[in-house]
Amino acid sequence: MLRIKSEMKNQTILSPAVIEEIKHYRELAEILESDTYQSMNQFRHHGRTTCYDHCLAVACATFIVSRRGRMDFISATRGALLHDLYLYDWHTDSKGFHGFRHPFISLQNAEGLFSLNDIERDAIIKHMWPLTPIPPKYPESFLVSMADKIATLSEYCNKLYAVKQSLLAFSS
Repeated sequence: MLRIKSEMKNQTILSPAVIEEIKHYRELAEILESDTYQSMNQFRHHGRTTCYDHCLAVACATFIVSRRGRMDFISATRGALLHDLYLYDWHTDSKGFHGFRHPFISLQNAEGLFSLNDIERDAIIKHMWPLTPIPPKYPESFLVSMADKIATLSEYCNKLYAVKQSLLAFSS
């Protein structure tokens, strides 16, 4: 879980208060409440984190920063929620080059379920920049890309910490 403090009520970014605030917006709640989005709980993403939890962490960070930065926080948060909607376990079911391919798969899935605007499409398709060569066009999509990297780093650090704890317990 991200431990960065937010400006809202001194909560951590992935806190019930932030998630509840996101759910107050119809355009965001429709994504969170969809069966397809809920199915992301079954796909492992980084370490022990599911795709659902990863996208929610990216969305919470994006929501807080974009709202404070006077951006289109609804579009930014929608893009963050949908950026990894590829719906498979990339550790076992990928056909290769997952890092390059999954933004296109996620966009295709998102467009099949929701009406998207240009900012949301850009956020989904370019969240892997600079691995993918074309940078984000909008500040909101750049923010999603950066929030994704921060969440991913946090998830891998949590995984490394768990490995360290296991090794320490084993060596005792």
